[in-house]
Amino acid sequence: MRINLTDNNIGQPDAGTFLRKDVAALFPIADKTVAQLCRENENLLIFPYSIESSDDRIGESSVMSILNTDDSEKVRITTGNVMGFIGVENLQIKIKSRFDVGRDDFLLHYMLQKVLSFNLFDLSHNNEQEDVFDFIMFMFPYFLKAAMRQGVYREYQNFKHNDANLKGTIDIGRHIAKNVPFVGNIAYSTREYSHDNNMTELIRHTIDFMKTKRYGQSVLNVDRETIENVKIIVEHTPLYNKNERSSIISKNLRVKAHPYYTEYRPLQTLCLQILRMEEVKYGESDDEICGILFDGAWLWEEYVNTILRDIGFIHPENKLHKGGIYLFDDHSGIRYPDFYKDDMVLDAKYKRLGSYEKVSMVDRDDVHQVMAYMTTLHVDRGGFIAPLEKKQVKIPTSHLKGRAATLSIFGIEISKTASSYAEFCEKMKGMEKAFVESLNCFIDKS
Repeated sequence: MRINLTDNNIGQPDAGTFLRKDVAALFPIADKTVAQLCRENENLLIFPYSIESSDDRIGESSVMSILNTDDSEKVRITTGNVMGFIGVENLQIKIKSRFDVGRDDFLLHYMLQKVLSFNLFDLSHNNEQEDVFDFIMFMFPYFLKAAMRQGVYREYQNFKHNDANLKGTIDIGRHIAKNVPFVGNIAYSTREYSHDNNMTELIRHTIDFMKTKRYGQSVLNVDRETIENVKIIVEHTPLYNKNERSSIISKNLRVKAHPYYTEYRPLQTLCLQILRMEEVKYGESDDEICGILFDGAWLWEEYVNTILRDIGFIHPENKLHKGGIYLFDDHSGIRYPDFYKDDMVLDAKYKRLGSYEKVSMVDRDDVHQVMAYMTTLHVDRGGFIAPLEKKQVKIPTSHLKGRAATLSIFGIEISKTASSYAEFCEKMKGMEKAFVESLNCFIDKS
């Protein structure tokens, strides 16, 4: 059974109502935090991968809750600020952005395309299972790049030999079986630190599997770095045998936690998902949870960055401790605004702010946060950037009491009329351009 939901649907009383018996498999995971689900289920991926790096504490929130209704046979599923795909037993759940219209999840795909820098020109929704597979496959270059920047994965492997170049431990039984009468060869085993191992073989099998799928070849050729990474993996897996795919998958079912090759863990999980996507259900066992989820606030912020970076805004990186500002003279109290430059500070908000006429209607903590950044940076202009459900007639702006400073609500309109993904992309480009023009116009007038 497939279930389509929108993120943060708590305010939609008619959404997400199902027969209790149909969604019984979800009861054990309801109200569990994202962090807990990730700890308990190695095949569940969450973006950002380091939950602790998210300013929105996504790890402390739940993917979904299940509420009783007036009808004892029905329950309501409510969601948080998480989008993506999750599956357990025979249930496959798709959670799309609440700012999308209809059953298409164009916005989620589009933001990921912009943030992860892959090119997608078509998107079919005729087959839900195929759509999910395509979606997960598009993530492969991102994970592969992150892993390969740590070097090609190496680990100790046991190899069996039967030749005259003895350099390991003699295997008496195998030697007698293979070399009697003696013809000069010796059966022996070695333990070597090798690039050709279960991990790199899994990546190689994934690459070859993707080549046979729709979009697969295009994904593997998305840019020069991905092409080079694929070439390196192929070169370092000379023992590759396509008939050993099932064996390699089984050997990788336990996710590796290497102290140095940390980026290979999510890549391993993704490869398993790609290779096993043709199965009817996501998990290996009845109670196994599998999927890929995205923190909506994180994704919106990273998407906005693809626009603002081209007009001079700095986007601090909390995880890398880059671009932060200090609240105090002794270089303490470091903070990481979403975006700032010489004369302005902006905060990305994945919230419905488009209907607000006054900035005072924005959450008080959000207002206080931006005001603190403005004070520290000595700028007189601040604001929020949110998704818009309709075109912004004017930019809501409020003046701070006793100061020549303003706070405003800016927004990027989300297309509601596109009939195809390609058309959606074109409309979004126009709306991004309109956003930049309105922002620049506002700055020039201030």
